[in-house]
Amino acid sequence: MSDPKTLRIFVGTAEGTRLAERLAEHFCPAARLLVTLHSGARPPRGCLVDRLGDTEPGEAATVIDALDPFDRSAVRALRETARRRSLPRLTYRPRGWERHPLDRWVEVRDLEGAVGAVASVARTALLWLPPRDVAAFATVGGLRFPTRLARPPVTWALPPRFEPILAPPPYSVAGDTLLLRRTGAQAVVMRKTGAETDAPLVRAARSLDLPIVMIRPPIERSEVPARSIDVAVDWVDSILNPPDYLRTSREWR
Repeated sequence: MSDPKTLRIFVGTAEGTRLAERLAEHFCPAARLLVTLHSGARPPRGCLVDRLGDTEPGEAATVIDALDPFDRSAVRALRETARRRSLPRLTYRPRGWERHPLDRWVEVRDLEGAVGAVASVARTALLWLPPRDVAAFATVGGLRFPTRLARPPVTWALPPRFEPILAPPPYSVAGDTLLLRRTGAQAVVMRKTGAETDAPLVRAARSLDLPIVMIRPPIERSEVPARSIDVAVDWVDSILNPPDYLRTSREWR
């Protein structure tokens, strides 16, 4: 049976980690906050991380989707699970970057679009993508793909023109500018995550007048997501502490 004071947040991004930490500050220990980690996200402080990679809420009565929007299968599975169990669900998607007048973005819909577009903008392109997506560029002949990695790869079976470059966070504009110069990159391929951790690379490419093949996040139709942590906190507060007239109405039913 679901516990009305138990929430489960599915964390798949750095922004999701920050949201979980803020929720823990506001609502724990009065409420119980459980975390399921996805996509290699950092465990949030002050929360119980008890699951990895699934989309089951367990005993939670409320669900918060702070997944990586590019992880379509997990987003769909969580949405369907919450619908089937009639659980309140909040989708948290922070606002993306605003395009600067000096940005040279080639926006594409998906990974396949990026593979098709990259040869038209550069002969050497720095890849900043999840390792599982990098192999898709092996079909593009004649290009070099230095690949930035946040952690060492388990295996690396790609051709020599895919040079793995270990560059763990934190990131800075100065550091990313040096990386672009050192690799001889003429363009960048990355996701339009809107994340603070990725923003220095966007600004570094701008400062060097380099194009970015920018993969847009998938469109989540019929969704009205929370765009800020404050909005998400207010939503959770309304679920855990409903106004008196709503509480009375529920008890009457």
